[in-house]
Amino acid sequence: MKAILFCNIGWMSRYEGLAGKPDKIVGGGKFVAENETGLEVCNFLSCRDGYVYGHVETIQGEKDRQIQIEAFGGAGEYADDVDVVWTATDPEEGGRRVVGWYRAARVFRSRQKFSTVPSRQHAKDEIDNYRISTLAENAFRLNLEDRTLAMGRGRGWMGQTPWWAPTSESSPEVREFVRRTRLLLGRHSSLSRGEASQSKPVRNSPGATSDPYLRYIEAYEIEISPRHDKLQGSFERYLARAGATHVAPNVASVDLRYSDATRGLTFVEIKPCDKASARYAIRTAIGQLLDYRQRASADVSLLIVLETLPSDEDRSLATQNGFGVAYPVRGTFEVLWPTSS
Repeated sequence: MKAILFCNIGWMSRYEGLAGKPDKIVGGGKFVAENETGLEVCNFLSCRDGYVYGHVETIQGEKDRQIQIEAFGGAGEYADDVDVVWTATDPEEGGRRVVGWYRAARVFRSRQKFSTVPSRQHAKDEIDNYRISTLAENAFRLNLEDRTLAMGRGRGWMGQTPWWAPTSESSPEVREFVRRTRLLLGRHSSLSRGEASQSKPVRNSPGATSDPYLRYIEAYEIEISPRHDKLQGSFERYLARAGATHVAPNVASVDLRYSDATRGLTFVEIKPCDKASARYAIRTAIGQLLDYRQRASADVSLLIVLETLPSDEDRSLATQNGFGVAYPVRGTFEVLWPTSS
């Protein structure tokens, strides 16, 4: 899987420059607080050469720190093909929010000086160096209202160092955040060349893109929705009536786990959907449940809980591959398991 690096910067609306622009920067550390500017203010400005150049602050006291690129597959002076996710603290609601990203970026170990200033705005803002670059078509900035994905805090998350590369050994909560981040990156199509300073996110609507699987991802998978919580709560109440034991929600990224006399330990993936998107819900759940089962220390059964009755073909996609399917019927749930089991 492609390496991912998170970099924390100051909060801005557009990141297309500060001098002469109707934008401002908030947060981002001591330098920004003292100078009301920062080298990240042009992070999403498309330059004359078709690239964007990103800055994350590496200076601490008198020392300009190196980025340990080995943590995400680099060697020598840089790491290539890294997905760099930019975060910033929301000045009103708090929390480090994903504000944009670079796909297929080059991350340098040390600070790089421009041989030629890449844009007039860089000159106006006195930016003469950078740490990360990618083609402008690989850069995407979220509008303010779409910056809803927030990073966790505490042990195992990004600390005082404003760059962070989670690993496969990270906590389940971190891995879930990384999964949601990758879904967010996949949700938005690449920009055409030179549009980094004009990026607009695809709306969170089933009709926002032509690919039906991406429409499902946009509508149901980017964030936990009230529909997800309602469906999960209904199924938990069903399990209580059915005599299931050891019912445990939201453990190690698994929506729900329980035990019963027939199936033993069961992992459940909750999937709100409509009939048209049921197949894509099942496809997504299959991958997630296989991932959870691989990390489990015991044999488990795998169950997909849908919000609606799937078609015979869609139901067979699950049951013929060893997965159970459940869906609500008149105040209870119909649960179907593979007939061969």
